[in-house]
Amino acid sequence: MIAEELYLVVAGPTAAGKTDVAIAIAQELAGEIVIADSRQVYRGLDIGTAKPTAEQRSAVQHHMIDVVEVGVPYTAADYACDAGRAITKIHERGRTAVVCGGTGFYLAALAGQLDPLNNGSAARDRARVRSRIEGIPSHERHAALAAVDPPTAARLHPHDSQRVERALEVYLLTGEPLSSQAIGGSALRPHVAVWLTRPRAELHQRIKDRLAVMLGLGLEAEAQRFFDAGLSPETAGLDTIGYQEWWPYFAGRTGRTQVVDEIDRATRQYAKRQKTWFRNQGAYEPVPAVIGFESALALWEAAQ
Repeated sequence: MIAEELYLVVAGPTAAGKTDVAIAIAQELAGEIVIADSRQVYRGLDIGTAKPTAEQRSAVQHHMIDVVEVGVPYTAADYACDAGRAITKIHERGRTAVVCGGTGFYLAALAGQLDPLNNGSAARDRARVRSRIEGIPSHERHAALAAVDPPTAARLHPHDSQRVERALEVYLLTGEPLSSQAIGGSALRPHVAVWLTRPRAELHQRIKDRLAVMLGLGLEAEAQRFFDAGLSPETAGLDTIGYQEWWPYFAGRTGRTQVVDEIDRATRQYAKRQKTWFRNQGAYEPVPAVIGFESALALWEAAQ
């Protein structure tokens, strides 16, 4: 690896303490932080997404916060493009890019590992493409794949219909054969990545404590503004934990205590899903959050 091409990823479940670790590392390495959070890209979602504070942003330059307005769809492919440009500019300034976040699809897209079938506008065209594939007799689909992607067809058995059809989908959606794509994306971006861990009980308490802080800062009022504006919990950006739970309360169908309990429960479940996702991502080195700073720096230095 060429050191100038590397970026460092500090990932972890929600409330694990990623921001503090990333800031300390960025200060140590004369770096800048690139946020990888699918809700912090939205303007106005400040308290409920635990955006870095003004003080934290003044300590280290942050990128990929407040990128789009609520209601504007923003895909992992969009993020990979925008964050990639930010990282390039950071490197051009002779500084280190420290990517911080827990949105797995964003991090995978940035690394070039995003499946093209989940990528941007291609996903919206899948029904049309599926119809085209279904129009090909099943016994002819392997031959159709061989005509456009010989390497993939050669490694797939003609009766492996699921993989044959998926490879055809990739070609029809992207215009490129699956064999030419790195796990369904562009060439992998070299990076060093850590996954911050905490004991489950400790993480759950941190989630509860952080929610109490958010409520004190005005989370309810932040959500109320979007409700009063006539937006729904399905609106892009608002379809997330910490906001969508308030709509039944604002509509008079539930109590405030129930809302708070639901946010806490949903956040804990989300942390569990994050853990499952990153456990299956081999590039991430699990390290205890309490020594995340030292561990991440050691891995970074070893990669130089």
